[in-house]
Formats: sequence, structure tokens, C-alpha cells
Amino acid sequence: MKAAVLLIALIAINTQDALQTRVMTTVRQALSPALPFPESDALGSMPATNDTEAVWMVKPLQPGDTSIEILSNPLNEVNQLRGARAMRQIETNIESAQRRAQAQYDHALAEAKRTGKSQEVDGVTLNDEGVAGAKIDAEQHVIVDVAFNQSRYKYEIASAAPPQPSTTVTIPGAVVIGVTSSVYRDNRLEIDRYGEAQTLVFLGALAPQVSRRADHLFEVTAAATAAPAGAVTSVVLRLTGNDVLLADILRKTNWPLLLELLK
Repeated sequence: MKAAVLLIALIAINTQDALQTRVMTTVRQALSPALPFPESDALGSMPATNDTEAVWMVKPLQPGDTSIEILSNPLNEVNQLRGARAMRQIETNIESAQRRAQAQYDHALAEAKRTGKSQEVDGVTLNDEGVAGAKIDAEQHVIVDVAFNQSRYKYEIASAAPPQPSTTVTIPGAVVIGVTSSVYRDNRLEIDRYGEAQTLVFLGALAPQVSRRADHLFEVTAAATAAPAGAVTSVVLRLTGNDVLLADILRKTNWPLLLELLK
């Protein structure tokens, strides 16, 4: 009896793995018209061909992957100049934070001597890289996360404005919801934050709902029916990162090929 149960479980796992491979292979094929870029090495650190002309590179799919990564080519001269400018801004922000932390420390030390009580000092954290640091990170990639056949899809999006149906991209048989990149105020920490561009593409009989979870935090959910064994009834792509490349991917992807998965 136990052997039979184990065999059934192994068959289910193998079937799911095969289905995932099929979905990811089809997604990659559908994205091909939008990604005429060289492949990176396995780590996504350098283009495999040492190409210096291409602005982007695509990390090759590995077994078990559920995302496709398009990364800035570090050998491209334009990318290098852009990165250098951003690093200068980050260094300015860090220096300002260090001066602020030193002033807080001096004040706390003086108060401790006067009152005999210790004082808290904020110090310098990664948040002090500011919007510039978060922006350069977001602009150097587009990540396409792929989910399918889930009973409920749930995504959190941090943004200055709530996610909205796309007004620029229409995909027959799909619902497209997203936000552009934005800067918003974190009132709790009293700092500005950068929200990267995000787009959700819902394929299948899905009706996504948007709700607000906090001041600048939104949740997008969609319920789905159970899929028969071996079938794909719903797929959701979540694209995050560089605004311009993200929009280009949405325009050029072979969506009819991807929708074939649902038939």
C-alpha cells in the first residue's frame, strides 16, 4: 500500500515537473521577439560571448527555474557610464547620512554627559543610499516571474499610486494590470522610497482584484479553478524592473503562442 502511494506521489511530481518545463519553455519562446540579446553566463554576471554592444543579456533557463532574468550588460559602455553617475549620487547620499549620524552622536554624547542617561543614535543604513540606489538597481534588470495553475494568485506592489489596468497594452484573452516606477514617502520612517515598475499579465479565466494594504502598499489577487491533471488553465506573468524594457517586452511578446498553453 505504501509503495503504491509513493508511486502515485512520484508520478504526480514528475507530471508537475514536466508541466513546469513546458510552461517555462513556452514563455521563453513567446518572449524571444522582445529579447534579441545574447545569453549571459550561468551566474548572470557577464555575457557568455563577451558582447560589448548589447545593452542587455538574458540569463539562460536552468531546470526548476520559475523566472526569466534580463540583466544589464556590464561590458556595455553606456551602462558603465550610467552606473558611474548613479554611484556618485549614492556616495553623496551616504556622506550626507554620515554627517547626520555624526551630528546625532555628538548631540547624544552631550545629552548623556548632561543627564547621565544613554541616548539612541540612528547611524547609517542601506536606506541612506536613498532613491538613487534603489533606482539604479531597478533600471538594471527586468525579471519575469511565472506562476501557473494556482488556486489563488497574490502579489504585493509598493507604489505611489494603485495598480491600474493598462491603457497602452491590450492583450486579447488577458488582463494587464500594473504601475510605472515612482517615488513615494514612507511616513513611518520619514524617508523617500523608490517603487520599481511592475506589470501583471493574467492569462486564463481570472478576474484580478486590487486592494490597499497600507499607505503605499497594494495587493492584487485572483482566484482560479482547479486544473485537470496535465492541463494548464491559468498563467500569470509578473514583470518588474526597467520601465522602458518592460514596456517593450509587453509590446513585442508573442502572446498568442503563450495563450496556446491554455487550450
